[in-house]
Order: sequence, then structure tokens, then C-alpha cells
Amino acid sequence: MKIKACARGALCMAALMGHPAQAFEAVQLGQLSIKPSFKSIFALQYGEGINYGLGAIDSPGETERSVVYLVAKPKVDLSLPLPSQTLLGESSLYGALSVVAATTQLDGELSGQVARAGDWAVSTDHAYLGWKNEVLDLSVGGQEFSVGDGFIIGDGNYNKGGENGQYWSGGFLSWRNTAILKVNTKPLRADLFWLRTDTDFKDARVAGINIETTTADTFGTLGAMYLEILQGGAFNYDGMKVWNVRGAGIKVPYVQALKLYGEWVLERGRDKQGGGAPNDAVAWYAEGELTVPGLPWLTRLSYRYSWMQGDDPGTRANEEYRGLFYTIFRRDWDTWYQGEIAGEYHLYNENQITQMVKLKTFPRPQWSMTFYYYHHQLEEPHYFATPLTETNWADELNFGVEHFVGDRFFGYAGVAWSTPNAAARQVYGDKNFWVIQTYLSYNF
Repeated sequence: MKIKACARGALCMAALMGHPAQAFEAVQLGQLSIKPSFKSIFALQYGEGINYGLGAIDSPGETERSVVYLVAKPKVDLSLPLPSQTLLGESSLYGALSVVAATTQLDGELSGQVARAGDWAVSTDHAYLGWKNEVLDLSVGGQEFSVGDGFIIGDGNYNKGGENGQYWSGGFLSWRNTAILKVNTKPLRADLFWLRTDTDFKDARVAGINIETTTADTFGTLGAMYLEILQGGAFNYDGMKVWNVRGAGIKVPYVQALKLYGEWVLERGRDKQGGGAPNDAVAWYAEGELTVPGLPWLTRLSYRYSWMQGDDPGTRANEEYRGLFYTIFRRDWDTWYQGEIAGEYHLYNENQITQMVKLKTFPRPQWSMTFYYYHHQLEEPHYFATPLTETNWADELNFGVEHFVGDRFFGYAGVAWSTPNAAARQVYGDKNFWVIQTYLSYNF
């Protein structure tokens, strides 16, 4: 009965969001432009065989759940051009302020780990000011910031129920505080950044520099980054030093339909929370994306292999790669939560080897259908310090339909199925885990 009621609610929300609405108009006060907006999110999930039959962590034995996430987000963007009779040429001031109201209803987050029924929050998300000209862009405050496709630096807000009222809907997007200088030159550009996370990451402080090429249209993008975690009370982050090199959208000579992606990450420094043990962890991924020729619909076929090192308990060093501040949807729905089940609830880009095959096709420019297959393994035979005798974790299939209407409307409906292999059965159970879900977002 719960899922039927939720489905009716989803249909009503879809009808409401699909109805034409008058967008808010910008208001001019002299040279100052004030642009209000309002974003609404409705997200529904229904799961069976939760945690491979173990049930929700906060309610063992409860293997069937429905959850609804609701988000309302008013926002105001500001822009003020400055007089150009200066040595810095034409420049402008800008800023934004947004507030998120979010809640979790029905049974609570499916796996029982992150958000409970009745969780709610009202808090600011964006709250920043900046100045920019053609070369320099300096901003401070709570804002979004990512590097590359968000594999390392993507999102400083985990969207945990206790502080943020919800989980899967991802209503909060900003780092809680930042100081960012962007230097927009060619053929290289740079970011110098200081970032502060929310308390879900224990108020971590991150400082670093990113340098990348501006050749995305002709060759693809190459980049390199260095960062230090100056303070980080969660996940043994404190004291970590990280090196990263990457390539994105690299065009292959004589094969115009093929693009390559990849990153390599080295985590070093001393683990201040682990008695000063040295960090010595590596992660990397390689991905190819082929636009399939000769088909009536635009169709892309992708394969990705990702490898995140696990800890060797026989050494003093900490070889466990930590997934840091990765995010979703920078390049597509699958980045960087790898699988709607494993990526959301079980494996967090740590001690993990995942192979992904993806087929995405566009029947119409505003519609897409995507099929995913994931094979998940553990790199070392343990699960968050619990020793295991196996490393073969699970196989997973995802299917999703997406609909886009510019930046006004985004709709997603999908189903995910995962079957546990030997390692997952040792931790959880031996039942198949099913999820049916939809995500609807409308910007007024």
C-alpha cells in the first residue's frame, strides 16, 4: 500500500512539474541585477531484499521499505558590473544566497544508515560573494566547487539526514565555506582553493592547487592537482597529502567517435588520527566512451575499470584509499556513486575494484535511456576492518530513463538489481536487493 500511495504522489508531482510555469524575472536596481529562483525536488525509492536480506541497519529484519525525500530551495543570484576605467579592465561583483528545506518521510533511507523517517533541516546552502574580470575570479563563502569530474574534489556536503534532513535527493550542494582564486589564462588555467566541509565530514579543512589545460574542444583536458587536508575529524583524513593527475574527454587520433578518461591518485602524509601511521594509498580509473556510428539514435557505449587500494593488515602503513569528497552527476548519473545499490549503500570508493559497462541512447534530444552493468570486488579481503575470506562482492544491473527540459526540469526513473557474491554474503545475506526509484526536479 505504501508504494502505491508513493506512486500516486509521484504522478501528481510529475504533472505539477510538467505544467508550464512563469519563471521569476530578474530585477534591476540601477546596475545591480537580482535574479530569484526556486528549486523543488521530489524523490521516491522503494526497496526489497534490503542489504541482501539482512534488513535495514536501524531495523534488522525489515527488508522492504519506501522513502520519500522532499526539498525546497529558494535562491537569489546577484551581479553588479563595475566601472571599467581601472587597471583591471572590465570586472564585476557577484554572489548568491540559497536556503534549503529538506525532509525524509515514510520508512526512512533504505539501508538504514544515513537518514531516518522524520529527519528534517532548514539551512543555508549557497552564501558567497565574488569579484571577477577576464583573467581573475576571487570568491569566498559557501559555494559549489569541483575539480575534473568530482572524483576527489566534488562535494563537501554529504547530505546526511541528521544535519541535512535527507540523503539520496542531494538538496545541499555547497562547501560550507571557501576561498577560491581562479586564474583563467590559456593554454593553462589554475585554481587555488581553501575549502571547509559540513559537519558530516567533521568540519574538514582542505587547501590545494589545481592546474589544467583549456584544450577541451580540440584535444581534451589534462590536469594535475595537489592538496592537503589541514583538519579532518572523519575517516582518518587529517594529515593527508594528495597528488592527482587526470585526463578527460581525450580525443583519439583517427577515431573521432572515441574519447578517453582517467585519473591516478596518490594519498600520502601522516595519519594524525591513527597514531601517525604513514598513508600509502593509490587509486586510479580508466574509461573509454565510444559514440556508436550508424544508429538512428545517438548512442554511447562506455567501459570503466576503477581500482581503489585496500589496507594490508600486515603493515603499519595505511594503504586504504579514502574516497574523499567525490560527487555525483558531474559527467553523468554514475559519477561517482558506482551503482545505485553498491555505490549508495555498501561500497564508497574504498578497497574496491569495479568494472562498469554502460549503454546510453537518446531517442529524442531531451530523452535518454541508460543500461548499466557493474561487477564489484574488494581489493583486500576485509569490509571496513571486518576480515573476510572472499573478495567477490556483487553483480549489479541498473536501468534509467531521463528527461531534460533545459535547466528547468530534470526527471529520472529507474530500477536497480544487485545479487550478492561470496564476500557480500559473508557480511549481509544471500537475497537479491531491488530498488525502484524516481527523482523529479523543477526550477522556477
